[in-house]
This record gives sequence, structure tokens and C-alpha cells, in this order.
Amino acid sequence: MSVTSRAAFAGAVAVSCAVAAVAAGAAATSIIWVAETDLPAYIGQPWKPFPLPPVRPPQNPSMAANPFNNVHNDTWMSDTYDIPGPLGRQPFTITSTLAPARRSLDTPSFVCGTLTFDSRGRIITPCYGPGEASLVLLDPASLEVLAYRQLPLAADATAAYGSAYMYLDDQDRAIVTQTNKLQVFSVTEESGQAEFAPGPEYDLTDYVGASDAIQSVIPDWGGRLWFVVRKAGTVGVLDPATGAVGYLTLNEEIANSFAVNGNDAYIVTTQAMYRLTAGADGVPRQVWRAPNYKNLNIKKDGQLSPGSGTTPTLLDNGRYVAIADNDSQMHVVVYRTAEPLQPNEERLVCETAVFPPGAGATEDSLIGVGRSLIVANEYGYTVDLAAGPVPQSTPTVPGVARVDIDANGKGCRVVWSNDSVAAPQVAPKMSTKNGLIYLFTRKYDPATLRDDGSNLDVWYWTAMDFRTGAVVWETLVGTGGRFDSWVPGPALGPDETLYVGAYGGMVATRDAELARRTAVVGR
Repeated sequence: MSVTSRAAFAGAVAVSCAVAAVAAGAAATSIIWVAETDLPAYIGQPWKPFPLPPVRPPQNPSMAANPFNNVHNDTWMSDTYDIPGPLGRQPFTITSTLAPARRSLDTPSFVCGTLTFDSRGRIITPCYGPGEASLVLLDPASLEVLAYRQLPLAADATAAYGSAYMYLDDQDRAIVTQTNKLQVFSVTEESGQAEFAPGPEYDLTDYVGASDAIQSVIPDWGGRLWFVVRKAGTVGVLDPATGAVGYLTLNEEIANSFAVNGNDAYIVTTQAMYRLTAGADGVPRQVWRAPNYKNLNIKKDGQLSPGSGTTPTLLDNGRYVAIADNDSQMHVVVYRTAEPLQPNEERLVCETAVFPPGAGATEDSLIGVGRSLIVANEYGYTVDLAAGPVPQSTPTVPGVARVDIDANGKGCRVVWSNDSVAAPQVAPKMSTKNGLIYLFTRKYDPATLRDDGSNLDVWYWTAMDFRTGAVVWETLVGTGGRFDSWVPGPALGPDETLYVGAYGGMVATRDAELARRTAVVGR
């Protein structure tokens, strides 16, 4: 939008923004737009909620409350919320560079990949970038940095990817991976000042090669810490009470996180899908290994490894587990979780093609709600963080699709496919309370050119109807590469606000009505 129209839009929401900031504390430093845009500030119309049956993944007793304990909301990795989100009623956005938590404002990115919420509704998140690594506590209303602790810098980018998979436990403690160890941090408050205090530390050097790193850690129902090592494909189970570790090495790369149900872990490697379990001795063993999924064995643009880019998703009361493959035309792949199978049943339920041949990839977990799966296309994404003060990334192929498992469990079908929405590198989230899918999306302003001759990138929150795939409303967030992001998990907070980590810091979008309510309760 023009300077004039942007000023008018800002004026319409300024009162609500000010109320939210004053209620929570000092205002944060906002992320700077690269340029103005003539694209609309708001598209569509407010949504009338259409609730769906709640997913209700089981609560892992060793973790903070669902859906606020890890990047994918729960240990089924459902990416769903049974709480409401913005309905598009005068939505407005506040942003923060998170300046107090950074080593330098000159670094090109400071992305907070996992957004968790403690029992007081505060955001606890690990944030990383070139020369940057911090654990940050944020006020959810104002995005004020309440506390931070700078973390050791990862040796390389792949180690940093693993460090971003933090989870929050049942005592509001952050469990962070740091290449070859697990570190626990608690928030303490003395004289009214919050800070992160280090707790137990678990050195896993004996199970992590010199050039390798822990990719992710999730507890099982008994409180044992399952961890996976990226390159070697080692799966370990740590008993935090005794320090004992049982392990199994798969010799297949594990480039994502994994799902947990009870004492079982569902893990996808660059070659296959596994269900593993651990008995009283803590040693993981194979329950089943699915036949190799289709894989070109190349890393497509938009992916971080030459295999499935998805963390497995459990759905339909745990009957199925789903991933995306790495075929020329990508498929949503669904397996039965049971062991043993019934007569005449096969492990594989379906391989359902989505997106154009040669132009489909994803690096995010699928949404799992009922028997439905939502997948977003991220094919084509590459980023140059050394291009200058503002990161530059390539366009991605648009696409969002819904795939449903048949009621008889014998196949799957594409219910709808939307080929107009481009959500480059941010996973979608779903609210069953109002029936909306939320995506962080990009458009290009044809009237505004950048120095290299390309069009200005313009960033929106986009809300889609789960039933039809139609776009309901879109709200403008900002322009330029500071609003771009690489594989973060956006979040819907307990205060009905949408959050996402961007290269330039943190973004929060809420309806104007919410700001008035949060001010009343002193948030």
C-alpha cells in the first residue's frame, strides 16, 4: 500500500496496539519494512467460526500442556489447536527485533524456530542465526524480551537445525539440544527480574560422532528422553534419573524430529519409516520398518535433506502415521501403526500424489486432524543470508492440499488443492475451534522493483477454510526479507494470537477485539 494508505491503516489500529503494549510493558523495536507496497492491507472478510471435532492428542505427562510444548504442538506432531485463533476482525500486527537478546543487530537473521508457552502464557523460544544463539522469554502481548540467555554457537548449520527443536517440560523447563548434549533451563525470578537458570546437563558425546549432532529430543510417557543423531541415525533413550543410555543405530540420516506415543517413537529417516519401542531396559528396538518410500535421493530446493522433509504425524486416534516422500511428484504417504496387522492388511495405506510433477517439496510436518492431512508446498526455496543486510530468497511454487484417509482405511484421496497460496518455508497450523488453517504467505508487488530487478516480496497471514481450501481472509504483515523465514514453527498462543519467528525477529498478529480484552485483564 502507499505511504498514505499505510498510515491510514496504522491509524485505524494504533489505539489497540498501544493498549496491548502498555498493558504488557515497554514497547519492542519493530522490524523495519524494506519498502512501501500498494498491495492491499486486508483481503477478504471476517470468518464465522465453523468448529470441527477436536483432535485431543494424548497429553505427554512429561511435557507442558498441549498444544504449547513443542514446535508441532504435541507428541503426535498434529500441528492442531483446539482453541480459537484470529477470525480476521480488524487484525493488526506488532513485531519485535528482539534486540536485547541478540549479540549483534548486524547479523542477517535471528529466527525463533520453536515457540512454546509456559503455564503463565509467556513465550519461551530458542532463536538462532549466523553468529547468534539465545534462549528467550517474551511477553506474549508486547513481545518485550523479559529474559534471555545466550547459548553456545553451533558448529554448523545442521547442528543449529537440531538445536531449534526445543521442548518445554511439565515443570516449565526448556530442554535444549546443543550439538552433543542436552541442557535444561528454568525461569527463575528474584526481585521481580526473570532469568534463565541452568539445570541438569546430559553429555551424550559417546553417542554423537565428532562431525555429527543431536537432531531432536522428546520424552516418552515414562519421562525417558529419546534423542536422535542426525547423520549416523542413532536413536538413544536416556534415563535422566540414572544417566543410563540405551541406543540403536539405523545408519540412515534422520533430518527431522519424531512423534512419540506412550513408550513408542515414530521416526522417518532418509530411507524408511520406523516404529520403535523401549522396554524396561531402555534399549530401543524395532517394532516395524515400512518399505522404503519413494525417494529421488537428492535434496530439492526447499529441503534440508535428500529424503522426507516431514516429522511424522500420528492421527485418527493413533491408527495412522503420515509423512511426505521425496519422489519427483511428491506424495502424502500413510502407514498403519498397528503391530501385528490384521489379515489381508498391508502396512502402507496410500501414496497420494500432490502438487505438480517435478515441483513439489516440503520441509514441515503435516497437519493431522481426524482422518485429514494438510500439506503445503515449499518447492524452490533457497536463501542467501550473505546477500546484504536484508536476506534474499527465491520464489516457491504455490500449493496447499488436503488429503483424507478413506473411512475403510484402504486408501486416500485429494479433497482439495489450492494452487494460488504460496507459503515458502513456514508450516501451516490448524484451529479446530473455528475451522481455519493459518499460513504465513508471500506475494510480490508488481509495481515495486528491488535493486536486482525482482519485485518486492510482501508478507501476509492467510486464513483458509479447512472444508474447501478457499482463502477466507489475508492481512498484511510487512515487506522484504526481514519478514521471510526458514522452517520455523508458527504458533497460536493461548491468547488467540498468531506468532511466527522471522529473519528480523518476532511477528504477532491478533484481532483488535483481543487487544481490548487483554488490556482488561492486565496482559
